[in-house]
Amino acid sequence: MIFSVASAFAAESSGASAASGAVGLGLIAAALSTGLACIGAGIAVAFVGAAALGLVGEKPELMGKTMLYVGLAEGIAIYGMLISILIMFMFLG
Repeated sequence: MIFSVASAFAAESSGASAASGAVGLGLIAAALSTGLACIGAGIAVAFVGAAALGLVGEKPELMGKTMLYVGLAEGIAIYGMLISILIMFMFLG
């Protein structure tokens, strides 16, 4: 009888550890998707912003178009955050 209780407890704890391992990997995936997207957006904004600043210095009337391109580069971070939220709802929801 003691053996059957111990084996049942071991089976429950191994299932719980497998589930918590999946949740842990899901949280790592969510963090990576946000972090890498933000790093990519930062690099994109750095290059686009520098080019936009040079263009606006020569032709100030193109300020609106350059801000559009900078906004598109910042959108990369928003997409990464959206994917992160979807991953978190899938694993924690």
